[in-house]
Amino acid sequence: MAFKPHRYVFAAFGAMLGIAEHIKLYLYSKDATAMQKRLLLRLMRDNRTTEYGKKNGFKDVKSVADYQRIVPLSDYLDYEEYVHRMADGEKGLITNRFVRRFTESSGSTGRSKLVPLSGHAEWNCQCFSFSAPVGCAVKYFAKEKHRPLPPQRGLLTAEISARKLKGGATVSCLSSIPLLNLKPIVPFITSSPKEVLFPAQQEDTDMHYVKLRFALQEDDISYLGTIFITTLESMFFYMEENWELLCRDIEKGTIDESIRMSAQLRKKLTKRLRPRPERAEELRKEFRKGFDTEPIIPRIWPACGWLYGMGTGALSHYAKKLRRYIGEEMPIHYLGYAATEALMAVPIELDSFEYVLLPHNAFYEFLPLDAPEGSRPLTISEVQPGEEYELILTNLSGFYRYRIEDVVRVTGFYHQSPKVTFCYRLNQIANISGEKVNQMAFDEIVGHFSEKMNELFIGYSIYADRSTSPGHYVLLLETANEHSVADEEEYARIFERTFCDGNVSVEPLINSGALGHCEVHFLTKGTYDAYRELLRQNGANLNQVKPIKVITTDMQKDFFFNRIIR
Repeated sequence: MAFKPHRYVFAAFGAMLGIAEHIKLYLYSKDATAMQKRLLLRLMRDNRTTEYGKKNGFKDVKSVADYQRIVPLSDYLDYEEYVHRMADGEKGLITNRFVRRFTESSGSTGRSKLVPLSGHAEWNCQCFSFSAPVGCAVKYFAKEKHRPLPPQRGLLTAEISARKLKGGATVSCLSSIPLLNLKPIVPFITSSPKEVLFPAQQEDTDMHYVKLRFALQEDDISYLGTIFITTLESMFFYMEENWELLCRDIEKGTIDESIRMSAQLRKKLTKRLRPRPERAEELRKEFRKGFDTEPIIPRIWPACGWLYGMGTGALSHYAKKLRRYIGEEMPIHYLGYAATEALMAVPIELDSFEYVLLPHNAFYEFLPLDAPEGSRPLTISEVQPGEEYELILTNLSGFYRYRIEDVVRVTGFYHQSPKVTFCYRLNQIANISGEKVNQMAFDEIVGHFSEKMNELFIGYSIYADRSTSPGHYVLLLETANEHSVADEEEYARIFERTFCDGNVSVEPLINSGALGHCEVHFLTKGTYDAYRELLRQNGANLNQVKPIKVITTDMQKDFFFNRIIR
């Protein structure tokens, strides 16, 4: 492994920035209650002359109580017309702050949304979604390894794209912002080619292959980076299935003709490759030992010390599956709690499922789930650990008392700032006869089912079928092992038993005839990768595409049911 001084410089500079963000959050959290009030009143003062501010009486807001009394709760439809006018270049509509970027939702849970991002919010996102994870790694290496953060060069799965709007602003997903701003230095900190990280246009490219092809030929990968854990887990499963092809190409310095990519991209990438037979043989030696004896990642990349990616809430099931490849010892930074509208909370240490709310990046209100209609939402000083709330957001970019339809659980406090975990989206609860099973519960139930069957599930989706009498649940599974229709009955029986054990309402409903017996069907291999590709072709940013756990649209139903093994 050659000595490369610039990597030590980047590591030291990144470590300094990371620790600085942790110090800032420490200070902000010590004064979080007062900071929230100051932030809200400043937003009211700065935006009282906007079209939205005049309509909703911002000039009369002198306190938090005034704000909750005068300004109504809102949803995206309240802003959609304003946002599209802003995209065309109009100003002074919902915010007077400088906006040079817009963010865009994936569209995987409904119609894609365009959301403005003020310069202030962009800077906070840059600091706390890029530098803060590095700060956690610095603290981990100092405490657990008793050494500074080593030079960082990693496998990065992201694909960063942006486009221009009519008014001149740029639109991308929120998770792309930090890397877009650091584009000149990204090639120095990752093995992934810049043409793959920043594609000039949408191409039909086998991204798993390309990213693995360039990462595997290097022996000094020191971190793994992704937006969603699902992408990394899917990539390593691809590696497990195709390691012989990857090793053969590394040995020869080639890209196999079977790999999907444009002729132009193939030509560019091939120019950078050279035969590496020694590295190929090192890899073959480890791959031939199998993937179930010892975790593969520490064996092929001994310097790999940590990874980052969203893996809590609905993604926790995939984080557990990823451990098969990375082992139980490798720490994970779970990035934080974010939506298209704002980055709201970050963990302050590795392997933490608790996120500290950023008191300077939004004003937060919490509506108890059992609150009567018209109840006053709570502020950060009024929430209780252990309770679940619908989060209502006032961001720095022009959305006020905005219902993002997320449910969070307060787990404690970091000084005055609540620590939260994301639970589920309000519109993703399956309910046929009053059982009301949310996505987090399904993750736990399917996780127990996977353990009972001693089976690796690549992905799963639940469909509440109300076309039968009584209605019943259908579980769709893509499994690592091959299955036929003959296995469905046994799987359905065991899944139903697991479902009943996981939700006390289910068994009485089945026994009374109010709920039908469960079905299980197996999906063809590659179904979930194909769904991601479909969303990409329809314009979705893959960095934001979440697994479809609860099927809620006709499009989703048609796609998955057409891929059932018959």
